[in-house]
Amino acid sequence: MSEIPMNILCVDDDPDVLFALDAFLNEAGYTVMTAGSAEDGLAAYTEHKVDLIMVDLMMEEIDSGIQFVR
Repeated sequence: MSEIPMNILCVDDDPDVLFALDAFLNEAGYTVMTAGSAEDGLAAYTEHKVDLIMVDLMMEEIDSGIQFVR
């Protein structure tokens, strides 16, 4: 019986960080979605089943990461 991979949403305004997280987590067997802003992250969260969210709390927009979590 095969395991269903966890769906992880990574939200960060730094494309290099998103690239690294995507590569690392995919290699570990996870399904990864990325979003470059809190707004895009919220849209992805409402559209897809997500098991875990990794979010940058200090994005360029003032408090956007913290607001996303709230």
